[in-house]
Amino acid sequence: MAKTKSERNYYPHAVIGMILGMVVACGWVIKIAVSNPVEMDTFYMEKYQKVDHNINKILDLQAKFDAKFALAYSTEKFEIGKNSFTLRLTDKSGQPIDNADVTLMLSRPDSNKENQEMKPSHVQNGNYTFGPFEITKPGRWQILSKIEVGEFKGYHKNEAYAAQ
Repeated sequence: MAKTKSERNYYPHAVIGMILGMVVACGWVIKIAVSNPVEMDTFYMEKYQKVDHNINKILDLQAKFDAKFALAYSTEKFEIGKNSFTLRLTDKSGQPIDNADVTLMLSRPDSNKENQEMKPSHVQNGNYTFGPFEITKPGRWQILSKIEVGEFKGYHKNEAYAAQ
């Protein structure tokens, strides 16, 4: 009698290996998602539910604000330590606006942990001075501003960089 060579079928092993690999990959993705939570966007300085519900009104107010007023920021660079800067608010004809309610938030784009909300420390001739405030980390920062002048309301974002 001749001995026949036994053939093995590896198909079931491959299927089980793929299923186990997918379970491990799903667990790894869940672990990463839990350890890196999504940060809430702070551009409008309100809860996202309120922004989502009123976005058409907010965008309409923003368009009216942009048509009537102009903004200029005094800096695009910060140093580690104490800083201050000025926001200049004028109408489109160049007349300074001193009666605005300005709220400013200094934020890092990757996290809300270092957010600093500020009000102007000095207002004169359309120049709203903020500071002194502390910058502790180098890198990219966002200056988010919410400005209300009467029935006009505007939101603006300016990028700034902090270095040693």
